[in-house]
Amino acid sequence: MADYATLLRDHVTLTCRSVDRIFLQGYVPKLQTVGWVCQFLNRQRGFAIPSSAAFGKIGAAYADEVHRWAQAHGVPVIRFGKRESKEQIARPLLDAAAAEDGEGRVVLIGIAQEKAPVWRSWKAKGQEHLPHPHMEWGRQMAFINHFYFYLWDPEWGGAFWKTNAYAPYPIWICLLTELPGEGPRRSGVFPAGVATVRACDRVRRAGP
Repeated sequence: MADYATLLRDHVTLTCRSVDRIFLQGYVPKLQTVGWVCQFLNRQRGFAIPSSAAFGKIGAAYADEVHRWAQAHGVPVIRFGKRESKEQIARPLLDAAAAEDGEGRVVLIGIAQEKAPVWRSWKAKGQEHLPHPHMEWGRQMAFINHFYFYLWDPEWGGAFWKTNAYAPYPIWICLLTELPGEGPRRSGVFPAGVATVRACDRVRRAGP
């Protein structure tokens, strides 16, 4: 009797002609629970009383470091307006970096306020005036700053990664694989597509 691996290998194929973009997401999984959040703030960051105010201080320090890095490397920092097309703003800088045909580099850092779930803490009922109160925790939606790092990579082309400074410290990576100045491709294979097709071929040949 054939097993699942044999059935899949003989009847399922993977075809990949080209891709418009590839999107990846990551985060720190342990900072999804209250216990690990408190341990992180107390033991790793040194806050005597773990509270959401600590995340505000961490976030402010992160934003300051981003601005310092950008200034030191000559990378422009802009604030995206509501409903503005971020890619249209970044495209001229990505095209210029591609025309230089050099090493990969960050061409733009954009800041946008977007809604995201964040940790909030408050003093437990009846402990509001105690010097070391017990803190209650919960997740709430809030508009916070997100940082978009647009970059040009000689193999993949245009890309960006997005972060914010609130636990669980998510990161989004988007590989924009269209050719400079041409917009999304409807057919054919372009630089990032070549790498992707080769990867798909390796997966297909390896089987399940």
